[in-house]
Amino acid sequence: MDDLLNQGLSLLFVIGSVYSLLGVLFIKIWLHQKNAKLPVDRKKLKRVAAQTLNEQVNDKVLDVIGLVFLSALIVTMPFALKGIAEMFASGKLNYFLIIVIALGLTYVARKLWVKSNDLIKLKLGRDAELAVASELIELQSHGYQVFHDIQADGFNIDHLVVGPNGIFAIETKGRHKRIKDDINYKVKFENNHLAFPSWFESKPLEQAQNQANWVNKWLYESTGFNTPVLPVLCFPGWFVELKQRPTFPIVSHKQIVKTILSMRQVSLNQEQQRAICYQLVQRALNDSKAI
Repeated sequence: MDDLLNQGLSLLFVIGSVYSLLGVLFIKIWLHQKNAKLPVDRKKLKRVAAQTLNEQVNDKVLDVIGLVFLSALIVTMPFALKGIAEMFASGKLNYFLIIVIALGLTYVARKLWVKSNDLIKLKLGRDAELAVASELIELQSHGYQVFHDIQADGFNIDHLVVGPNGIFAIETKGRHKRIKDDINYKVKFENNHLAFPSWFESKPLEQAQNQANWVNKWLYESTGFNTPVLPVLCFPGWFVELKQRPTFPIVSHKQIVKTILSMRQVSLNQEQQRAICYQLVQRALNDSKAI
């Protein structure tokens, strides 16, 4: 009976340690979903090339990783249970090992909390860029060329659009909608900064302009055309209210196609467009990385 009790305590000890980490992840996700939500519904976006296969690949990768960890658990679990059961049976707790385990679990829990937060931000950024890319598809029927994730010097350009009325460097910013805020979820541009319901920002404005300047400089060195590049700042899922006139467009993803079609500052002929697109195609290759 004592052996059965010791084995039960051993199993409870191991399972409790594992589920304590899962609890950290659950709490992090629960707290996030309680306070914020994604700005766009990904189910309403246009599907992209190989999306079904990409989803299947991701599922299979998780399955493979899960099986690897399961195999490791199958091998180590009997030895772990035996060792812990013997410790309980002896009545002498190995405080050194308990401290090591506690410190290890605390470290992993902390890293899990941070990494899950990073994952939430990455998912937000990915969904925001997919929302913009989904809208930009319409420009192709108007003779525009659209490029995504162009690698630059230490950063990337989310989207680049080339057409008869110019070059547009689009910076996409995903921002969670905080549930406590107004259901309209407005971002206002006033006093040269972006006013969200609960916070203010100005860095995206500078970032969008700097990236457009980089594209202009790079294309001039590559093609010899000193063609102005217009920055566009996009906040998918947000209603943008302009309290003052910005130096470049600040829009929601639903406004971006209409905005680009309406711009008339630059005129590019077919030769210029072909030369620019050729350079962008080379820059868009998979082995072209931000340096």
